[in-house]
Amino acid sequence: MSKRFVLTVVTGGFIILSGALLLLNWEKVFGNYRPTQTAKAVFKLEVGSQDVAKTTDSDDALYYMVKKGHLDEYIQLMNEKGYVLKEKDIDHNRLVFNDGQEEKQIYYKRFARKYTMID
Repeated sequence: MSKRFVLTVVTGGFIILSGALLLLNWEKVFGNYRPTQTAKAVFKLEVGSQDVAKTTDSDDALYYMVKKGHLDEYIQLMNEKGYVLKEKDIDHNRLVFNDGQEEKQIYYKRFARKYTMID
């Protein structure tokens, strides 16, 4: 057998094996967020004209994503839904909204370098 054939078979086997391991352990590699859904949300923020993008995690919980430092777009979205910002707690990464009857606490955290994920 030629060296080129052996190298091609070994490289192909490595790609198939690493792909299979990635498919089996995607939650450990990417965290709780679905990589395809998260990539779509990033695309909507960067290329699309959206200021707030929706995404889901492995349990189908809904999350919102905004660019880092742009929480005002999410606050404006909540205002359109009828909620009023009561408190912005930067120390604990928390927003408290009031809709007249009850308070709703929403936590956010940094996602990658350029984005903020809102629970």
